[in-house]
Amino acid sequence: MENKIQQQIDELNRKMDSVLDMLSKQQLRNEVVDDLFEDLSIVGKDAFQTAVEELAIQNIRVDGEDIRYLVFKLLRNVKTFGELMDMLESLMDFLHDIGPVVHDAGIAFTNTLGEMEKQGYFSYLKQLGLLAADLKQNITEEDIVRLRQSVPAIATMVCSLTQPKVMNSLAEIVQTISVMEMDEKIDNKSLIGLARQLSKPEVRRTLSFTLRALGELGKIKQ
Repeated sequence: MENKIQQQIDELNRKMDSVLDMLSKQQLRNEVVDDLFEDLSIVGKDAFQTAVEELAIQNIRVDGEDIRYLVFKLLRNVKTFGELMDMLESLMDFLHDIGPVVHDAGIAFTNTLGEMEKQGYFSYLKQLGLLAADLKQNITEEDIVRLRQSVPAIATMVCSLTQPKVMNSLAEIVQTISVMEMDEKIDNKSLIGLARQLSKPEVRRTLSFTLRALGELGKIKQ
């Protein structure tokens, strides 16, 4: 019987020790929390004082009503703010996904520019720019107006020149003149020699055609 009572007393002592240990730990935890709150309070006061001084330096006046309005406004629009954050997250995911595509496109574009540079496109465009600058310096606005007014006549002339018969004749004339050179022995003829040349059919035809063309040109109204 005495042994049983002693066992119960020992059990009670162990439980009391456990309770005292728990109370000690709880007290220690409370002290730590109190110290934390005290430190946070000091830091908060310092931060608030620093903010007040900074606002005073920047000549910014903050009204308590404005802060309260801002807080209430934020609380009323928590859902909207959450949707905005979701949109930002979606945008960041999109940028993350499209990043490699943009990178590859940039590399392809750079390679294309390099290939164009090798083929001389940029030099060609540069020369075109210089040509435009020269035209700007040497051709006045009045010249352009006259050119525009002459477009119908120019178009008629171009249409005539592009006729196959005319183009072939011009090509033959240019080809013939390009291979001919002044020859002292052949071209230094006397009047009798020139008269002999007129006896040749091809010379007479050419001279007749030239005189007829000159006559037609003389009929053109000035």
